[in-house]
Amino acid sequence: MTAWPLSAAWRAGAIALLTLVAVALSLPPLRVLIEQSMVWHMLVQMPLLVLAGACAAAWLPARELRWNRFGLTGLLLALCVTTYWMIPATVDRAVVLPAADAAKVTSLWLAGVALGVGLRQAPLAVQLFFAGYGVPMLAWLGWYLANTDLRLCNAYSLQSQWRAGWGLVGLAWLLGLAWAASVRHQLAHQPSPAPAGAMLRTGSAPAQSTAGH
Repeated sequence: MTAWPLSAAWRAGAIALLTLVAVALSLPPLRVLIEQSMVWHMLVQMPLLVLAGACAAAWLPARELRWNRFGLTGLLLALCVTTYWMIPATVDRAVVLPAADAAKVTSLWLAGVALGVGLRQAPLAVQLFFAGYGVPMLAWLGWYLANTDLRLCNAYSLQSQWRAGWGLVGLAWLLGLAWAASVRHQLAHQPSPAPAGAMLRTGSAPAQSTAGH
């Protein structure tokens, strides 16, 4: 048998661990955590599922996918799925109905895969569009949950909703900072264009040598 490289084995283990922890929160005895706390549900389990899927996307072939040109399909799918599971009514269904919870676990993990594939193919302009839409929307939702006196999720107390709301605001800040750091990394590793003078000299050299001959 051929042994995996250590880094690949560590990455596979990390992906498996993230997925197992996230799925375990939907099963006894850990399920009580997401049943009693909106923080555990929306700020622990859901982000873990998306993160695990995004990490798993790194194992897919690095070639450009025609159905995902410029990363648009993957990013749009990830945005739609995550937005759906931010709606209070769907959060309630995931707590009460096992079938809805299974759909949540599966779709959020696949949304993470779509997010990873989309980011890999998306130019900075496309990334900016989706980040500029998704991150403020998440911050606004968190602010609303934290400041309203309406109990939007029947499965959770108002205090749990407030805490989850402020947590979503913090998560939006973290995502924004992480994306900004990613952009800085991408810009730092882009090949710098050759100066115009160097290109002219490079182009004129063959002409001179040809003229000499």
